[in-house]
Order: sequence, then structure tokens, then C-alpha cells
Amino acid sequence: MALARDRLRQDVNGGGLLKLREISPTPSDPWLDLGFLGGTDFGDEHSIIKWIDEVGNVINAQTGQREAGIKSVLFQTSIDEINLLKNARGKYYDLYYYKKNLDTGKIQEISACCCRLKPGPVLSMKSNTQRTLALEIYFLAPKAAFTRTPTGFNVVADEPYVIAEQTTTPLGAPTDTASSLATAVL
Repeated sequence: MALARDRLRQDVNGGGLLKLREISPTPSDPWLDLGFLGGTDFGDEHSIIKWIDEVGNVINAQTGQREAGIKSVLFQTSIDEINLLKNARGKYYDLYYYKKNLDTGKIQEISACCCRLKPGPVLSMKSNTQRTLALEIYFLAPKAAFTRTPTGFNVVADEPYVIAEQTTTPLGAPTDTASSLATAVL
């Protein structure tokens, strides 16, 4: 583990690349590049259940609810971004996210094999502004393990995502078929 004070390893982020492909109800193998992003937030939040005795001491703390996902801002360049959110209801997606650290050159990648998008576009119609859409993606825990290509993104049951860091070459978006992934994880 490399937790330490090191000014040379400060993370200066580059632009991210966010791709999706539908795995259900209509599996589709080609990845859809979501285009220009105005910022992306990744989160893996856990609630804590505290056990408190009758005198008020915390005697144990356990992990409760877990919610992982990505919130991003899409720049609208066509009707496609609107249609993605408009038609997201009832669909499951496979996600791939890529980000390069500008100072170190290291590449971080996230693969989430089973996701849902918050459906419904919300558009701001103002003059002299860029059109953006809020994108919320919820990572779901897969029901079973699945061997992916590349194997750096192998799915573990009940783990909603895999994160990898490479020094030079990215693993790249998984190349397994959407239908075989859907059969395994849904």
C-alpha cells in the first residue's frame, strides 16, 4: 500500500472516457462512447450500523447499505444524449470508465458489469449556456462470478465494480459478449 506524503504523486486528473453497452433486455456488443463529460464523480458509499449498549458505548459497528455508482455531466451534442436517458427505463448496462493521471501517466479504469441509469433527461433551456444533462449510474451487485476478457475485470459475485490501475497501457473495455455477461450476472 502506498499511503504516504509524496508531492510527486498528487493526482492531477485528465479527461475521462465513459462507455456503456446494453446487456438487457436487448444485448448489444458494441460500446457506446457517451461523448464529452463535464465532470465525473465516482462513489462507493457504505452506511454504518452502530451497536450501542445501555450506557451509551459503541460496542460494534457493521457495514449496512452499500451504494456504488457514477454521477457525471454529459455535454449535449445531439438528440442521442436525450434519448439515452429517455429510453433507459427497464434496461441494464455494462459500464467502462477510463481516466489518465496527467502527472504520473498512470491509468485508472472502472468496470461495472451490471448498472442502471436514472431515466429521464432534465434539460436547462437558457441563453448563452452549454446544454448539459445530469447522468446518474447505479452499480448493481452481480448474482454470480464471471470470467471477463480482459481478466483484469473478472466479476466477483456481490461486488458491484472492479477498479484497476495500469502504468502504461490500459486494459481496455471488456470484449466478452453482452448476452453471455447478462446470463451470468442478472
